[in-house]
Amino acid sequence: MKKRLLRWGKAIDFCQKKQREIVKLQKMVKQFLILGENGPFLEQENISLEEAKEIYEIEIEKIVEYMKKEMEEYSKMERYIERLEYDEQIFLKMRYKEEYQYDYIALKMHKSRAKCFRDHDMILDKLIMMCKEEKIAA
Repeated sequence: MKKRLLRWGKAIDFCQKKQREIVKLQKMVKQFLILGENGPFLEQENISLEEAKEIYEIEIEKIVEYMKKEMEEYSKMERYIERLEYDEQIFLKMRYKEEYQYDYIALKMHKSRAKCFRDHDMILDKLIMMCKEEKIAA
């Protein structure tokens, strides 16, 4: 569950990075088409202009597909988290999205550090139960 929460917390940043990768690849395709047959690696690997363009497009499609899967997982976790109490939601957002340490969270939420650890364990247990209930219902 902790791994899923870590992925949930970093999903937006991850997808933004992947979006920048897509933009870079699209720029490379445009530059490649401008260079035409004088492309730097065409001579070395006997690749036609169309094949090279297809390679870039396939790579872009893979990234988009991976981003879709990542966002599906993000929305699934978001639905679970919405079912938690408000304080628990805030705790998870501080811990996994903002990546605050327990000391800072304890200070902000006016709790002891030990209470934060206990709350974290309790929240994880709740999320695990929600996942099991959904799998049983499905």
